[in-house]
Amino acid sequence: MTYDNQAHAPRRPGDPIPFRRLPEAEGEGGRPGTIYDFGATYPIGEIRWTAESAARMPAGPVRVEHSLDGKAWSAAEAVAAEAEGVVRPDGVIHARYIRLAGEASRFSAGCGYAAEPEEAWTRLFHRREGWTGSDGIYAIPLNGVEAPGRASDARTLLLFGDTFIGGVDETTDARIDAVMINNSYALLDGDRPDPAAISFHWGLDGQTPESAIIPTTPRALSHEGTYYWLQDGTSVGGRFHCFPLIIGPNPDGPEGFQFAVHGITRVSAPMGEHGPALSEQEQADTPLYFTSANGHVTYFGAAILPLTEEAGAPNPDGFVYVYGLQNDGATRLVAARVPAGELENMERWTYWDGRGWTERKEDCAPIVPEVSSELSVSPMTGGFLDGRYVIVCQLGGISGNRVAVYAGDSPVGPFGPAIPLYAPSEPEAGNGIYSYNAKAHPHLSEPGELLASYNVNTTSWDAHAAFGGIYRPRFIRIRQIV
Repeated sequence: MTYDNQAHAPRRPGDPIPFRRLPEAEGEGGRPGTIYDFGATYPIGEIRWTAESAARMPAGPVRVEHSLDGKAWSAAEAVAAEAEGVVRPDGVIHARYIRLAGEASRFSAGCGYAAEPEEAWTRLFHRREGWTGSDGIYAIPLNGVEAPGRASDARTLLLFGDTFIGGVDETTDARIDAVMINNSYALLDGDRPDPAAISFHWGLDGQTPESAIIPTTPRALSHEGTYYWLQDGTSVGGRFHCFPLIIGPNPDGPEGFQFAVHGITRVSAPMGEHGPALSEQEQADTPLYFTSANGHVTYFGAAILPLTEEAGAPNPDGFVYVYGLQNDGATRLVAARVPAGELENMERWTYWDGRGWTERKEDCAPIVPEVSSELSVSPMTGGFLDGRYVIVCQLGGISGNRVAVYAGDSPVGPFGPAIPLYAPSEPEAGNGIYSYNAKAHPHLSEPGELLASYNVNTTSWDAHAAFGGIYRPRFIRIRQIV
């Protein structure tokens, strides 16, 4: 994509935002308007009119329409007119698209968030042999250091969910001899998206691909055909820990969602330079899937935050925070914590009840009103987020299609309102395609920023077979402009 005025994205308030003009389109109240596309989301600080538009602009406030996807539009309540053809939004607008009745010559960044595509990271997972697509993608530093800017000489474990193994035709993009397994992993050296630095791994039954981690617990084996979706993981004290969902088939579910959840397992193993030593893994059923006191299905493991000195946390308290989900029509976030050295001891876990920590998991209370089934919670340093905790998630389920952030004052809040920042474009291709489960990968990020991913999938098995590029993660970078 090329833009009309600048080659570089804004880094500070007042910097110009590159844009391109799109064809004129009808705006609010049926009035025609010019659409400006920034190619990414930026906070809009000032808009400068062309001389001709400034001369025609009426005195007083004007309205500015803004959008993340160019389809769903909102209008700024007021924009204060200033001298020399410059207007300034009354409040923070985060937008990829702006629609105006007049002609603009310049847009300047304000203070806020930027969300920009990270094409190099996205290309890293566009493969045509072996591992050729998956969802999930949680990133875990083998050395346990989660702090941004510390992974350049370290190795990262990437956990995946359902995974295609096989080939993808370079000409047609069709899958060749594809086999789907239920989890896999990769190892990445360093903190750059280098294809030579990543290797993908899964299990084998003879020559047939199978999942990397296979259920062995009594609860998992009590149901026919179960497998694991891995959820988040962590490395604490030289041990890998993960809390997979026990999943079984449900033929009565709609296409693409024919599964049922039967519980949560803990998988632990020594962590070495080649990742978790799965030949020495321990699996145990847990009480982390239950009905809460308010009558809602609740489970834990969707995100893990080690707030420890080992992890390089800015304000360590020695606990590992394990986040869960509570479903009551919306997917709400709940929290537990455990001393870092006691993570395998369920008796040492406590749960946030809205006022403090309790041993009764049934009393856990939501800390934010809506998240996705996978997400992240990250401590931040620098900028206006210094000392705060940022949730990255996706709002509205598979139809909402908005990557959003919440900022809070502690690992359990209070958190401010969700700020939608990015609208994935992949669903616009049709074929049952949807995006979901955005999350950040802090140790692969620069200080003060968050490298984030979201998953792309389709409800159509025929589309999976015909288009091998659908089912893989996409990446964006969330920055502070301050």
